[in-house]
Amino acid sequence: MNQDEINYINNFILKNGERLDLTGAIQSDASFVEIKIVKQTERTYRVVGFITLVANNLIDSKMVDEQLSTFTPRKKLHLNEHEPQTLKWFQQGFIMKEFRFKKDGKTVESQYYRMGYPLYKFLKGQLRAEEEKIENEFNSWKKTASTLGQICTKSNQRESGYQACLSMINEICQISSNELKTAAQFPAGWSFAKRLKFLHFMNAFWQLSFQKDEFDWKEIGASYYQKIGGSKEFDRYKDDYINLLEQWASWPVALLGMASLGKITPLYFSGQISGHFSSYRFGPVHSLTDLAISEERYTTDSTTLWLVENRAILTRMSAKKNFLEETNSLVICVDGHLRSSHKHCIQQLLAGGRVKQVLIWSDYDPDGFQIAKEAYLTVLEKFAGTIKWIRHDSNVHTNWQEYETYMEFLLKETKIEQEQVLGGVEEWKKWIHQ
Repeated sequence: MNQDEINYINNFILKNGERLDLTGAIQSDASFVEIKIVKQTERTYRVVGFITLVANNLIDSKMVDEQLSTFTPRKKLHLNEHEPQTLKWFQQGFIMKEFRFKKDGKTVESQYYRMGYPLYKFLKGQLRAEEEKIENEFNSWKKTASTLGQICTKSNQRESGYQACLSMINEICQISSNELKTAAQFPAGWSFAKRLKFLHFMNAFWQLSFQKDEFDWKEIGASYYQKIGGSKEFDRYKDDYINLLEQWASWPVALLGMASLGKITPLYFSGQISGHFSSYRFGPVHSLTDLAISEERYTTDSTTLWLVENRAILTRMSAKKNFLEETNSLVICVDGHLRSSHKHCIQQLLAGGRVKQVLIWSDYDPDGFQIAKEAYLTVLEKFAGTIKWIRHDSNVHTNWQEYETYMEFLLKETKIEQEQVLGGVEEWKKWIHQ
């Protein structure tokens, strides 16, 4: 055994106070060797187990089964020793046997298979190779991103969206591949591979945008990869990628050059809103499209803005005759996580200066907590007035840190949907004046 193999067994197999007795190694046959695991003090020498492993541990990567990639050094494997596959792995050195004795030093108490050093070394080499591949791909992306030229001004929205995205891209070009795994520019749940693929998508999108006034979804991957199947390269994450692109750009993709999306994002609301092309008064539930929001400049005379997560709250409030008009309220349903058009409209309305307070009301679960945070950050950019958060017990917080602490504590105990705390006109008025 070489020192690397000994170190591997010491680090992952042996317990505190144990060592290998290499002087007592026994060659069981031409292929395998048994090595005692001992505990030794100044007065005692006790055999606590032994390890059986292949003597010749040269590994052939072509023989490594895919199932072996799931093994880990500390995992104790329960395998049928009579199975041909187990025997094959054992003979190849991919696994080794660990026997543990009872206190008498003779009776076998347990027997496991453990990952062999050759497999550990092979998988570690594979991981290094994969990390190098990722590093090279990320560096290659940076090189391509640095060549993104100045976009021809086709519209103010398109120019604005490009500059916003380019700013994000420049920030990411300054970080390492390891930092990309947790970079705040992406949703927290995205894997590293999904993030890196999105960066390729961004390069592809803007490269095509330089070339054409309008283009289809399929053209993005096809023009970038220029191979059979290239048009499908981004299909797996289509909705997520479009959502994040719109978030970075602050404009719908339809205004950035992408046609034939066949999808319109509505924003449902009830209350008074005015624009150049349209005007809405107190009464029923209305809706704006993402395209209308991008083309219009909306304002409101309402002094209280409600941002609610679910449509049930919106419809209930609008159904209460005269409530919105009496309290001069405007209710907007964010309908889940905020889209870029939602944020754009909210900030348009706040920029008018008439709104004096914003009430944020979402579900009392992890998603609702995240939505409340997104709404808060959106409001914070354009608003210096009072912001309130509705608690599940019908109380109100006026400080984000207090609401954050309250929600973190609540989520340890329970999850509550917004519809379970509908309240009524008297409570709604209390929250407005509280």
